[in-house]
Amino acid sequence: MSVLTTKYQPSKSELLASFTNGVRPDKELYVQEILVQKAWATGLSEIGILTSIECSKIQTALSQASDLMEANKFDWREEDEDIHMNLERFVNDMTQGLGKKMHAGRSRNDLIATTLKLHVADSVTEVVALLNNLIQCMVTLADKNKYVIIPGMTHLQNGQPIRWSHALLGHAWAFKRDLKKFQTVKENTLSVMPLGSAALAGTTLAVDLNKIAKTLGFNSPSINSYDSVGERDSVIDFLQAAAHFGTHLSRLAEDVIYWSSAPVGLVELSPNWSTGSSIMPNKRNPDIAELARAKASLWIGDSNGVLTLVKGLATSYASDLHEIKIPYLRVLNDVKLTLNIFAHFISELSVNRSRAKSLLDQGHILATELANHLTDQGIAFREAYGVVAGLVELAESKKVQVHELALKDIQTLTSGIDEKFLNQLTFEATVEKRKFAGGTALLEIEKQILLLK
Repeated sequence: MSVLTTKYQPSKSELLASFTNGVRPDKELYVQEILVQKAWATGLSEIGILTSIECSKIQTALSQASDLMEANKFDWREEDEDIHMNLERFVNDMTQGLGKKMHAGRSRNDLIATTLKLHVADSVTEVVALLNNLIQCMVTLADKNKYVIIPGMTHLQNGQPIRWSHALLGHAWAFKRDLKKFQTVKENTLSVMPLGSAALAGTTLAVDLNKIAKTLGFNSPSINSYDSVGERDSVIDFLQAAAHFGTHLSRLAEDVIYWSSAPVGLVELSPNWSTGSSIMPNKRNPDIAELARAKASLWIGDSNGVLTLVKGLATSYASDLHEIKIPYLRVLNDVKLTLNIFAHFISELSVNRSRAKSLLDQGHILATELANHLTDQGIAFREAYGVVAGLVELAESKKVQVHELALKDIQTLTSGIDEKFLNQLTFEATVEKRKFAGGTALLEIEKQILLLK
């Protein structure tokens, strides 16, 4: 018995097509999309919707499409609306119409949800590798400069001496936390496969969804089809992880900008990874750090924008979800580019060791050490604090650092500090006293370096 079919395709104006089509962002999803298409075709073949020969022809056509897309030679057509219909048309052309059969039992709704999840998972793998590389570049730089001591600061005011490596590795630990966030994003992304949810109510075909999920790297098929087709948590989670990473990167960028500024002069920028002025030949600008700081703001904005877009949607699918791909891909490409160049930028920074030494003689940064010594003599810390505050005031009046005061001047305020202690009071000895967990002593720095390696 033959089934009578009619060909009907409603016309669509060019303006409507240009407004509703999602071809441009979809081009970046082709690797994952074709994997999903192939897995579904195999599933259809196993239940007899496609013959083995038909399945083979479809698989071959999909591989040809992939090769053309990779070579930027695929005939993308906006009137086909998205990557799914472009592929269906291509397979039709290459197989005398088999593209019409491969969409059985599914919808573009569950197809794009699955493709996006796979893209997020693959993207996280790339970002994690790049972030790991940046961390290792920072570790190498810290190891190279672990004997350099600088004033540690709070409120951008000199406080106590620390090793410069300690400050740098502080940023590396923040990035290590970002690594865990991104890895969690991937784990959550691959927990449930939307494919098989069809438009919203689930597929009517007995396709082995558990097998397809395993093939594509998911832990299980959908639990609730109505949720699966409209859920974009993986994209939101990625954007939030990127925003958090951007916040940490921006703080590192700010430190490098400060360290390399003319008044500070602690760090020198590599001419390979900085730029000059168009008019001032004496300038060397930290453009990479400044642009990273700016980009972080945009990543935070895109993360909040997507979250805001989703919060107003009813359950299941809506065309609003098309728009999520654009900020997601923008942030992803930006994060990868920034991670790549920032690793070079950091690797070629050099520390001005003579400037580091001169910076130590600003801000009375051994004052806390004097207060601690008085506390060791049995004086209550708050009283010791008051005594040393008086010594700082005295040092200010004499235009010297507090540790440079003559013993006779010190002993006008306290007898708890003697010549022996003053002779042992050095920046090196001070940082080496911080030898307990998380401190800035050399052994603790080397422990951090080992852990990060």
